[in-house]
Amino acid sequence: MSHFESSPLSSQSAQAVATVALDKKQTSVSSVWLRILVAVSMGILISIHYTNYSPLASAMKTDLHINSGEVGLFSTLLFTGMALTYMVGGVLADRFGAKPVLLASCAVLTVGSLAQPLVPNLLWMLCWQIVIGFAAGCAFLAGANVIAGLGRYATLGQGLYGGSVQLGAGIGLLATPLLLPYLGWRGCFFFWGVLSIAGTLAWLFVREKRETQQVGALQVGTALRSSSLWLLGLSHMGTFSLGNAIAATITLYLTHVYGLSLVEAGVIGSLTPIIGTLFRPLGGWLLARHMLRSITLLRLGTAMGCLGVALLACPFHWPWLAAVGLGLIGIGSTVPYASVFNSAANLRSVKKGLAQGFVSMVSTPPVIVGPPLIGLIFDRTGSFLYAYGLIVAFGCIATGAAFLARRALKRESLQPASEI
Repeated sequence: MSHFESSPLSSQSAQAVATVALDKKQTSVSSVWLRILVAVSMGILISIHYTNYSPLASAMKTDLHINSGEVGLFSTLLFTGMALTYMVGGVLADRFGAKPVLLASCAVLTVGSLAQPLVPNLLWMLCWQIVIGFAAGCAFLAGANVIAGLGRYATLGQGLYGGSVQLGAGIGLLATPLLLPYLGWRGCFFFWGVLSIAGTLAWLFVREKRETQQVGALQVGTALRSSSLWLLGLSHMGTFSLGNAIAATITLYLTHVYGLSLVEAGVIGSLTPIIGTLFRPLGGWLLARHMLRSITLLRLGTAMGCLGVALLACPFHWPWLAAVGLGLIGIGSTVPYASVFNSAANLRSVKKGLAQGFVSMVSTPPVIVGPPLIGLIFDRTGSFLYAYGLIVAFGCIATGAAFLARRALKRESLQPASEI
């Protein structure tokens, strides 16, 4: 037999190798999309808790004898809990892998959600709200850690994951007032708790490739000294935090300023986060196609969000003005999501989980102090001019930070300067 002729055995071996390689590639791609699907589902279930209490405010104020400022504490304690565990979730995911962290945090989230409405007492409910925040912070960052490890799918995955958070916030505003007449406000809380069980079970079907890394005090110190992380975190105040501060109070705004019913306010208020469901993946797509640079998109987003809140704060209560404002917030607070988290995940000296957790923690002041102060100022003045003016101030700080971030990232990032 000539050396240039293939034997049947060698031909079969080559075919077998090719088949195995193809199967491995298909399995790898299917595994990527399974992880994206489960992360997206979890993002929806977590973020429902960002807004599900907002349409229940009137019923809770009547039954619990509380005011708008005290209702705002549900947002304050939820996001305080998240802020305290953002870095913990990122570090634990770097150290032990994302799956154990996700399973544990989703289980705690479910327990907290089910226990919260059992006793109609404000102190009891707020204590469980911060527990829910602890669990949500860990789960959210561990999920972002999973997405950041998807290689060439990471940018698209971050956009879809971020979009799921917006969708969940929209569902919380849209569905809760529809459930209220049938379940009551305590039943609504319990319903969302039961649904959270699915977030825990879903991760049991995901196989994780363990690539754990030790994260020590030196890494935390490096993060604290990183100007890029501080600027990204301050910029993120004008995206994630600004959007959620408005989402937590938009039902109050629409019912009092425009006289809408609770259901009408829930439907219109839900449009802003639902818009974000489309625009967060769009931001990831624009970056993946190199149609916009990362920080350019971040600058546009923070400026749009700030302008949108300013329009809502304006004393001229024209419906078209509110519509434009909500649209700007919906787009501006969501489209730069992939810019923030991919930039944080690609620094030279800080592990991705810790970096993403640090950025998320720095971004939380508007959503922690905003809702209770908005409620308190509105109760005292009867106007949203000063109440939303507070959020405009945070938006201005965020926009300024976004314009300073590129220079710092060029020094610290692994990304090519042309993409920053």
